[in-house]
Amino acid sequence: MTKGRTKKEAIRAEYKKLMLQAAERVIIRRGFRSATMDEIAREANFSKATLYKCFNNKGQIILEIILQYIDEIKERLRQIQQSDLTAEEKLKQMILSILDIQTRKENIARVFVQDKSLRDFAHRIFAAARKEDNREFQQALKIFKSKREEIIQSGHQVITEGIEQGKFVPAEPEKLLRYVWALIEGLIHTRYWQEKRISPRDETEQIFGFLMTGIAGKSFRKGATE
Repeated sequence: MTKGRTKKEAIRAEYKKLMLQAAERVIIRRGFRSATMDEIAREANFSKATLYKCFNNKGQIILEIILQYIDEIKERLRQIQQSDLTAEEKLKQMILSILDIQTRKENIARVFVQDKSLRDFAHRIFAAARKEDNREFQQALKIFKSKREEIIQSGHQVITEGIEQGKFVPAEPEKLLRYVWALIEGLIHTRYWQEKRISPRDETEQIFGFLMTGIAGKSFRKGATE
């Protein structure tokens, strides 16, 4: 009986994966407002009834897409943090992983940035999640925050390792992580508007080189005024 339930859960998980992939394609093609449950079901080659067994509405699908994206980053960064790499190499691999995932998810991520109806929806659901009577969105927000906290903790531990090993400057790990994270998030946003694209690996080398050397020239770092 346990094996039967496990097999059933695996099939359901695979169905949900296919539906989410189909939903991404439809939303990219049509926009969030114009995308319909009917079209998503057809794109996934499932009946509408089967789709509704997994998702109550289009909003729930978007929540799952967001959580899936966050979960992929979380798992990859956790693996890197627990590896035997040096702190420097861990930081570089974390940057590369985030840029690589973002590149693979760029089309749907672009929709989140450019589609006003989707931005408005995201704002409404996270605002609604603060209300006591909206349990579904409360739970989604709780999961989102939990996964995000795990991502932050993985980065925090790597920064702390680097400081303790003398590889990174002696400073508050939280502050260094905030600056690194802001740099990565800013870069991800600007990538949408760049005509000339750089591969995630090449861009990681550039970012890492900048992080490890800084923006100031050698004479300025030594305190020279000229």
